[in-house]
Amino acid sequence: MTWLNKLRPVSFQRKLLGYSLIVSIVPVLLVGLLSSFLASRSLQNEVNGNHKYMLDQVEKQLSQFIASLRVSSINIATSLAVERTVRDGPSIDNLTNSLEMNETIRRIRSSSPIPYNVSMILRNHRNYLYSNAFETSSRPMQRLAPILDTWMPKANEPFLVPANTFDDQPDMLLYSPVPIQTSYTQGVLVLHVNPQDILRFLGSLELANRTKLMVADEQGRIVISNQEEQMGKRLEDFKDLYANREKAVLQPVTIDLEGVAHRLRAKTAASGGWTYYVMTPAEVFSRQVNRIQWITWGLVGILTFAWGGVALFASRWLYRPIDRLSRKVLPVRPEAPRPRDGLDALDSYLHELVDTNQTLLSRLKEQFPYLKQGFFHQLLKGELSENDFLAEAERFHFRPAGGAVFVCVAQTDRVDLFRETYRGKDRGLIHYALLKMLEETFHAFPSCLAFTPETGQVVLLIGTEDDPAGRQGSGEGEMLERLIRCADEARGHALTYFRFPLSIAISSRLEGYEAIARGYEEARSLLRHRLALGENATISAGRLDPGLNRSTQQLVELQKRIVFHLVHGNAEESRRLLAGLREELTATPVPPDTARALFAYLLGELDYTLQQSGCDLRDRFGLDPYEPLYRLQSVNELEQWLSDEMIPAVQEALSEQTVSRQKKMVHQVKAFIEERCEEDLSLQMAADHFDLSVSHLSKIFKEEAGVTFSEYVLEWRMSKAREWLEHTEMPIKEIAARLSYASVQTFNRIFKQTCGMPPGEYRKQKRAAS
Repeated sequence: MTWLNKLRPVSFQRKLLGYSLIVSIVPVLLVGLLSSFLASRSLQNEVNGNHKYMLDQVEKQLSQFIASLRVSSINIATSLAVERTVRDGPSIDNLTNSLEMNETIRRIRSSSPIPYNVSMILRNHRNYLYSNAFETSSRPMQRLAPILDTWMPKANEPFLVPANTFDDQPDMLLYSPVPIQTSYTQGVLVLHVNPQDILRFLGSLELANRTKLMVADEQGRIVISNQEEQMGKRLEDFKDLYANREKAVLQPVTIDLEGVAHRLRAKTAASGGWTYYVMTPAEVFSRQVNRIQWITWGLVGILTFAWGGVALFASRWLYRPIDRLSRKVLPVRPEAPRPRDGLDALDSYLHELVDTNQTLLSRLKEQFPYLKQGFFHQLLKGELSENDFLAEAERFHFRPAGGAVFVCVAQTDRVDLFRETYRGKDRGLIHYALLKMLEETFHAFPSCLAFTPETGQVVLLIGTEDDPAGRQGSGEGEMLERLIRCADEARGHALTYFRFPLSIAISSRLEGYEAIARGYEEARSLLRHRLALGENATISAGRLDPGLNRSTQQLVELQKRIVFHLVHGNAEESRRLLAGLREELTATPVPPDTARALFAYLLGELDYTLQQSGCDLRDRFGLDPYEPLYRLQSVNELEQWLSDEMIPAVQEALSEQTVSRQKKMVHQVKAFIEERCEEDLSLQMAADHFDLSVSHLSKIFKEEAGVTFSEYVLEWRMSKAREWLEHTEMPIKEIAARLSYASVQTFNRIFKQTCGMPPGEYRKQKRAAS
């Protein structure tokens, strides 16, 4: 698998090119290999066939040659003239016999297809020598008798002596006894055959391509060879040939003959025991094979080059859709180099897209409750039309009824205590439990949608079916009674299970969901009447006294004005309005619980507003604003406590908060300067970044940092310059450019004014010291 791992970094375009080249070139290469192999095999089979044919022809012609030579030998040996000459011997008295013998020999020689010479040894006449062509005193003639003695034939068996078997024996000799039935005791007939005549006899074989021919007898002597100097030698003189002589009979083998590789094929004659060897130099075969291979591979190269061009064009053409798709789909990033592999880039982009979608879906599921809350907030603010609401309701798994709508707002009467008791996740859990309890209580209505827009508050949208014709008024009254009964039941459950009082306000009948914002504001305004009605109340628009409504509205407006002026630092106006609230409560008889509820609402508004500003009175002063409500006995005491203790505490907390915010802002500005010291910073840029005025930012920065904005920027840049000069090899020109100086001269001048020496001298001094 290592090569697969190495292929992974290769781009798809290159892989496509590689696969195209493989698909187009490999078949050509395989065809070339197969053609070369078949051509070599065919040539080898042709050479082997030629060798076999040559061996068959040699065997046939040599058989004819030897047979013809033996016939001539027998004819001469059985001639009466020759027998008489052997019996009577050479003498003047037997001249007639000698002449007849010469004539007989001449006649038999002339009828033979093979030229040969005749010699005779008269052993019974002191080894008298006779020859038709040689001098009796010549060395070849003198060697005839010793050769016969050395050979020692069996009885009257004729025998053949290959040329050059003995010294001074250039011809091939055929010995026969005369008379033929004797055992070489009286006369010996010797036929001399010149090797050249033998080769001429075999010339019809046309031994081309430096092919060598050898014929060896059963003793391993080379009887005939197309190279005359090899006749008479033994096969042992050619070691590789001798070692493979038996294998060559079965199949062609390669041998080393006189330092040259030859292809050898042999055949053993069916009779006579001779073995025929044909050898062709391997280089002849190799040269022809190489020529065929060169031609074949030349054609393969041309086809490979052509198909390579086709594959290159085809791969680019096939890759073009991927390239177009990557250009269209992949985001354009000027700073990023173009991806080397469009398919990998698309794959990575799609994986990234899928992962991003999964992440977004996961986050969407996490944020779904908040989206739902946002949808409901839009609904309560009147930012959604009827059609928009119906279109979005399905996404939030809400099926609204087709009739009228009532808005019910359930809110805890002690919001401050609710916030104090339930914090973090506990508050979310109690909201969820309260919401589910209300949904369960109002489940009998056609549709009920509940959500939590504020802390301690649950809004219910109660949908009803269309009223039958003629029952509009009576139907609305019955529906309102059912809502009030359910609201009373829900308040009882809240006291039983959650241990806190709950008031529920029910709006008027609304025709369609588009009017929900109006119904919500109506229900919230109804909750203000808790100041007069007390805690744990069910309030509906149809059962409210108009005078009480006007009185409650005035008191609520007065409370909001008190909180507004106190939070904005106008303590004296808050005290004056607080005194007016005391006089209003004193002039209008109200129950004690109602008065306490009024002040509790005031404190709740104040506490909520301060917490929104990041201020918590309990954490700073250990002050519980609700404890005096149950300890003090009169409205005057409550007004005195608020004026003398609560208002000063709020003033001090707001003052400290202002100072703390100023320090935090200056700290952020410093971090902004340090982060962007290499940019062309200005006070205006920092003011725009933090959404402040230039004068205000300059003022608070000077108060907190002790230096101006420009002085701090200069000090920070010089500290960075000293650091780079001391610890890096950065050129002074580059330092000046990175610190946004217009020129090196300006940087040198400012650095010298600040540090007392030029930057180059400063670097040398610090390096020398270290």
